[in-house]
Amino acid sequence: MKKRAFTAFITAAAVCAAMLTGCGDSESVETKPVEKSAVVYFSRVGNTQFPDDVDVVTRASLNRENDALAGNAQLIAQYIAEETKCEAVEIVSKDSYPADYDETVDLAKKEQGDKKRPELTGDIDLKDADTVWLVFPNWWTDLPMPVYSFFDKYDLSGKNIFVFVTHEGSGFSKTIDTIRELEPDAQVVEGLSVRGGKVKSEEKNIKDRVKELM
Repeated sequence: MKKRAFTAFITAAAVCAAMLTGCGDSESVETKPVEKSAVVYFSRVGNTQFPDDVDVVTRASLNRENDALAGNAQLIAQYIAEETKCEAVEIVSKDSYPADYDETVDLAKKEQGDKKRPELTGDIDLKDADTVWLVFPNWWTDLPMPVYSFFDKYDLSGKNIFVFVTHEGSGFSKTIDTIRELEPDAQVVEGLSVRGGKVKSEEKNIKDRVKELM
């Protein structure tokens, strides 16, 4: 997640990551059989109080789905939930993010610099799940800090973690390595990285990737 003024300055490594979005993990990771899934996601929608008349046309991270506001990561989670036949559950921070995109960008950067762990609301039942399908936006080449809070709160040892991210040119960046550090006893696999503005057009590819991983 970067200010639009800087999107032209994508590093060569980020471009390579974006080109590999459909290839899955470059490493061979042995995973458990997928029997019971949980779909967990973090999105601006659900973590932001948007006005009713918010303009989704010029905002890359927002969509209208069946007359309801939906975030890019939220849509991916819904597609995964349809394939896995389970409910998508959102990671929700107690403190909302600003409705203004650039203000959220700045706040996300500050949270990273401060290594803040936002307090989360609600509980997610992952006890019986062998597989967690995790979806979030790539913010500043890293996990959003509420996703760090999620890993602090839940022990995913022994589970598959299939990671899907939205981005604007930086692909997975270091997110997979970070999750492996946070959950060393889980099987962490690249699911798919999808450009935020192309989520709807990538629905088939997303669902096909889910079928490959199941």
